[in-house]
Amino acid sequence: MSQRWWLLLERAQASLPLLAAAGLAGFTWWLVQSSPKEGGAARPALAASVPDFELNKARVARFDAQGRIEAVLDGQTMRHFPDADRLQIDQLTLSARDEKGQGLRAVSQRGDADRKAEVVTLSGGAKVTALPATDPGTGLRAAPAHFTGEGLRIDTRTRVVTADQPVLLQQQGSEVRAQTMRYDDRTGITDLGGRVHGQYEVPSR
Repeated sequence: MSQRWWLLLERAQASLPLLAAAGLAGFTWWLVQSSPKEGGAARPALAASVPDFELNKARVARFDAQGRIEAVLDGQTMRHFPDADRLQIDQLTLSARDEKGQGLRAVSQRGDADRKAEVVTLSGGAKVTALPATDPGTGLRAAPAHFTGEGLRIDTRTRVVTADQPVLLQQQGSEVRAQTMRYDDRTGITDLGGRVHGQYEVPSR
């Protein structure tokens, strides 16, 4: 299902004129159902803790310099706070992957991100799934790894996941708990810190 969803996004992107696709490099807003109303009197200055707009069922997509989709951030509700130029998201879903299909998929009840969705913080039932690339020789994919916690942070540029709160790692029969974690999706290396306990089994290929 995840692979098909990415294919649909890439086909939609491919239908854009070349100049339009080039203009999308960096980041862009994809608004699904609502957007701020234009026109009207100028708005008064807002307090630092007050959002300047709120969107329902909104999407932020980021592209690389070649126009390829790097990350897609969806939220049931997104609020923008101008003082820090950050987004606050309810019911967050995030996908980030490379051209080989290796990447991350994350969900959480709440989230916080910069406007380019480069660094995203997940809170409230946060879960990140690391999807390995398909082996070109066998056509098979290794078992995904699942990270669950109340606070996870993702750098979508490097696809590094970190946690400074208790986290649970699950993968193909393994279940390990730790107090801190750093996972590099490009290398597949996970560093666990603090008190670590559980059972780990070497994933089959």
